[in-house]
Amino acid sequence: MMLHRGQEQIDAFFASRSSYWRDIYGDDGVQAAIYRDRQATALAWIDQLALATGSRALDVGCGAGFLTVALAERGFRADAVDPVPAMVEQTRQHARAFADRVAPSLGDACALPFPDQAFDLVVALGVIPWLAQPDRAIQEMARVARPGGSILVTADNVLRLNHLLDPYLHPALRPVKRQLKRVLHRRGIDVGSSDAALATFHAAKAVDAMLAAAGLAKARSCTLGFGPFTFFARPIIPERHATAAHQRLQRLADRGVPGLRATGAHYLVLAHKREGGAAPRTTPAAIERDERTGWPFGEQEGRS
Repeated sequence: MMLHRGQEQIDAFFASRSSYWRDIYGDDGVQAAIYRDRQATALAWIDQLALATGSRALDVGCGAGFLTVALAERGFRADAVDPVPAMVEQTRQHARAFADRVAPSLGDACALPFPDQAFDLVVALGVIPWLAQPDRAIQEMARVARPGGSILVTADNVLRLNHLLDPYLHPALRPVKRQLKRVLHRRGIDVGSSDAALATFHAAKAVDAMLAAAGLAKARSCTLGFGPFTFFARPIIPERHATAAHQRLQRLADRGVPGLRATGAHYLVLAHKREGGAAPRTTPAAIERDERTGWPFGEQEGRS
């Protein structure tokens, strides 16, 4: 069963690192390359929807506004929401050339400040891993989408290859690590936690189940992003070669190579809102565990 964390802690983390999300897309490291490829893939899927100029789009968790601007460039009237004021301001500054069609504002993904059926397209890139209640956020995205509208979200993949190959990061060992942290804490030893410990990883089937529970029909999906590769959390591929390794592995994954096609770092999924409205909610017991692995669908790294 997925555990929830305090959303305030996560929002404070993003507020303290707002400049990171402004600068990362221009970086030359493998993580930046993965983020760029993730956005490029999402935009390619959006282009293939062939929505009319002037269609309404919502960018949930807009960050520094790179996706918002890309939507405006494509002729969308784009609303952009983020719970962090610094992010909203960055989006406003980044989208100055499109002030007539971009409207940034503060907003909570779990309580979107928009009426029902307001948008033709709702996008949330890199948002689901940072939410205490991702199922509620997906319900909100479905609510504000028009019948037949599209929702595109990403999640951090619990079965990402770079974690499966690192004994320290392997998802099967996370319960052991949590128990060890509890033992050390009881003995007065605080091992702390990394920034990444705030994020939650999901199995693709968990995300699909949340979409279905919100009345959304999955249209297409893929995983994307390979690296950085580590051993006991230490890099084993020099940064100058890491991006090339990611690109080679991604090409193989795109061809459907087993062992790669489902183990990218990010799970991208496009769904459409059913014309007839929302389907009955799936009960938590029905979607609690991945049938293939037996692991919980939601796994938070470093949770204590």
